[in-house]
Amino acid sequence: MAIEVCGGSRVQGTLRVQGSKNAVLPIMAASVLCQGETVITNCPDITDVHAMSEVIRRIGGQVTYEKNCLVIDSSAVGTGAIEEEKVKEIRASVLFLGSLLARFSKVKIHYPGGCSIGSRPIDFHLQGFNKMGVATSECGEYICCEAADGLCGAEITFPFPSVGATENIILAAVLADGITRIRNAAREPEIMELCGFLRRMGARIQGDGSSLLEIQGVRRLNPVQWKLGTDRIALLTWCMMAAGCGGDVFLESTLGLSKSEAGILSALGCDVWHNPVGIRVCQRSVPQPVSYLCTKPYPGFPTDGQSLLMAALCKGSGVSILEEGIFENRFRMIRQLRKMGANIDAVSNRACITGVTRLHGADVGADDLRSGAGLLIAAAMAEGVSRVSGEHYIYRGYEAVEEQLQMLGIRAGRKAALEPAG
Repeated sequence: MAIEVCGGSRVQGTLRVQGSKNAVLPIMAASVLCQGETVITNCPDITDVHAMSEVIRRIGGQVTYEKNCLVIDSSAVGTGAIEEEKVKEIRASVLFLGSLLARFSKVKIHYPGGCSIGSRPIDFHLQGFNKMGVATSECGEYICCEAADGLCGAEITFPFPSVGATENIILAAVLADGITRIRNAAREPEIMELCGFLRRMGARIQGDGSSLLEIQGVRRLNPVQWKLGTDRIALLTWCMMAAGCGGDVFLESTLGLSKSEAGILSALGCDVWHNPVGIRVCQRSVPQPVSYLCTKPYPGFPTDGQSLLMAALCKGSGVSILEEGIFENRFRMIRQLRKMGANIDAVSNRACITGVTRLHGADVGADDLRSGAGLLIAAAMAEGVSRVSGEHYIYRGYEAVEEQLQMLGIRAGRKAALEPAG
C-alpha cells in the first residue's frame, strides 16, 4: 500500500495538531521508574507509541491505549533485560537504558533501530553512565550495563548537545545517590516536557531549557497523570505544507513556532499569526528562496524540519542553499524529489535547490519518517497524482495522516503502490 495524493491545489482549513511524538517516547520510558499507573492524555496514535508499548509489556508492564489516552501500569515490571527483537523497530527504546538502570541497577538491551538517517552512536550515553558508576559492555548485538554499587551523581559534559543522551542521563539521575550535573545538555522543548513530567512524579530537576541541568536524586517517584503538548515537528510540517502549496490554514496548537522556524516561514513569504489557541499561516505567492540555512541543535532550525523545507522550496522562485549540520543521510530524499521534476544538486552535506514553475505527480518512496513527510508536501504541491510508498515510516510519527490531508482540502487515501524505480 501507499499514500495516494492528488495535488496541485491551494490548501485551506483548520487542523488540530497531534500530541508530541518526541516527548511521549521518553515519558513512556520514564513511566517504568515508579510502581503504579501512569496516565498520558493527548497521546498520538502512531506506530512508535505502539512499539514502545510492546517493549513495556515484554518487561512485565501493562499498557492500554484508547482515544489518545495511554495508560501504563509498571507495578509488575520485573526485569532489567530487554532481549526482544522488538527494540530494533524503534530507536527510542534505548531510553530504557536510563530508566531500567535507575530502577534495577542492571539492564541488557538490543541495539536500537529506527530510521536510516545516518550514524547515531550511543557513546555519549554510555560515557555518561560510566561516570555514574555503571560498567558497560557490548555483547554481540546487545548493550549490557550494571551499577553494582548503585547509581551515583556525577559531573557530565557532553561534546555535543545530544537529545537522546541528555534524556537517558536524566532518567538515570533522578533516582541516583547525589547530584548529577549535565553540561552542554540538549535544550529541546521535549527535554523540558520530560523534566516537567518527572518533577510531577517527585523528581528534583533544575535548569531545563538551558545547557546546564542539575538533578538531585530522590528515593522514590510516584505515578501521575500528564497531558502532552503539541508536536512541534508536526506543527512545522503543516506550516510547510501551507508554504509550499499556498493557501490559508489554522493550526490548533498549545505551542508556538520557534524564532528560527518563524523566520524561515517569513523568508518563504508566509504571513504568520499566533494566538492563544493556535497559529494561522497564509501564503499568497509561490515560495521565496532561502539564501542559506544550516540545521543546528535547538534553538536552531531542526534537522527534522530540513526535509520539509526542502520540499517546499522545490516549487518557486530563485536558488536556495540548505546545509545539513546533524545527520549525514538526510539528503536521500533528493532522488525521489527529482522524479517529480525538482531541480536539486547536492555535494556532501549541502544541497542547492533551484525552484521550478511546476512539479508533476510520480511514484516515490520514503526511507525515513521526515523524508516521508517531505514527500507528502511535494505530492500536495505537484500537479496530478503521486503515490508515496514506505508509508510505514510516516505512520511512525504522524497520526491519521490521510484524514489530516483531507481536512486541508487535499485529496488523499491509501492505494496499492507501484514500486518506485530506484
